[in-house]
Amino acid sequence: MAIIKELNTKFGIGASYHRITAFNISYLNKKITVCVASYLSKEARATNNHPIEEVDISIPFSDYGLFLDVNPIVEGYNWLKQNVIGFEDALDDYDVLEPPLAEPIEEEVNE
Repeated sequence: MAIIKELNTKFGIGASYHRITAFNISYLNKKITVCVASYLSKEARATNNHPIEEVDISIPFSDYGLFLDVNPIVEGYNWLKQNVIGFEDALDDYDVLEPPLAEPIEEEVNE
């Protein structure tokens, strides 16, 4: 999943493809941090280019409860679109661009 919206990065370069690359929930401290990576385009992401920019966004304590008993990644995208200036009218991209995970290699146990 990702958000598609043309936004300028802090470097003055336009980026149109934004995805959550890390999500940290501290249940003890009730703190949430979302890392959003911005790419030049969906095509740049699909061809494994590095993001132009990565930003850590702290979710306010008042919104902590929104992330309980739900898929935090999906809720993270919803929260970004409702709370981050520029993302309010962004399009959702549900395409999966991640390569499939390799099957685990089972090792023989010699007894």
